[in-house]
Amino acid sequence: MKAVVCTKLGEPNLLEIKEVDKPTIGKDEVLIKVEVAGVNFPDALLVQGKYQIVIDPPFIPGNEVCGIIEDKGENVDIPVGTKVIGIPPIGGFAEFVTINKNLVIPVNENFSSLAGASLPINYGTSYYALKRRANAQSGESLLVLGASGGIGTATIQLAKVMGLKTICAVGSDDKAEYVKSLGGDEIVRYDQVDLKETVKELTDGKGVDIVIDPVGGAVTEQALRATAFNGRLLVIGFANGEIPKISLNLTLVKGVSIVGVWWGRWTNTSPHETSEDFAELVSFVESGKLNIVPKNNYKIEDTSIALENFLNRKNIGKTVISV
Repeated sequence: MKAVVCTKLGEPNLLEIKEVDKPTIGKDEVLIKVEVAGVNFPDALLVQGKYQIVIDPPFIPGNEVCGIIEDKGENVDIPVGTKVIGIPPIGGFAEFVTINKNLVIPVNENFSSLAGASLPINYGTSYYALKRRANAQSGESLLVLGASGGIGTATIQLAKVMGLKTICAVGSDDKAEYVKSLGGDEIVRYDQVDLKETVKELTDGKGVDIVIDPVGGAVTEQALRATAFNGRLLVIGFANGEIPKISLNLTLVKGVSIVGVWWGRWTNTSPHETSEDFAELVSFVESGKLNIVPKNNYKIEDTSIALENFLNRKNIGKTVISV
């Protein structure tokens, strides 16, 4: 089978497209013929050896797929031929991948594979952050940092479903246009204006109830200063490359909570709740409340380009690879 292989840690252009053996399955696993694989910022970090978990090469990156079950182990009840969304630890950037039965979500055969491969990481993380970490309530305001990225765009769409008003921070005209097309309520060019003052103006001086922050760097403290009393700042990641150091007196005088969001670990510790959230996300898509259409669709041969766009801060919207 064809696969994207990391043979040594480093820049994405070091990745190789190789013919490798089709993986064999264990008794609790399924073999999925991958139709589409989702691409995320952590994939770019993983191949460089800069993610929280370092994997020794050679390995196949990719942990978000949608495809058809081609074979199954003896302990698996899901029928061969079922369309599923899968979350493999690694191995998704390939024509076939094996996944534990507990990490697949059956969907209808007419469920879009593009949507299926886009759903787990970005929408799963954003929904977990808003629903379970922030306890977001309809009518609250939400500041989305890095609003044009995968997490940002997923958050904007889910905020509409959950009845939240969004203030979307972006750094260019094309990013602003794309975010607006997804339903962002207010757009802030935080490369041109003072973020804190602008957010305060847009909220009649109150500040925002919730901040979702996958960016890090200096903008994190600006956003924290723009929160309302009893606000919540959700820490998703540090795409900026700089981990901010916050003056904790801000949390005291503003009554603000800084809340960490590590969705991947939570899925391992809370499988029942994870399943609940996925069922809700799938129902949002099936009912038409959530329209997931990835902006960028690459061939498997162009995987390195897709990953480089994340590292160069050029990525807009959700990115997938059609296998």
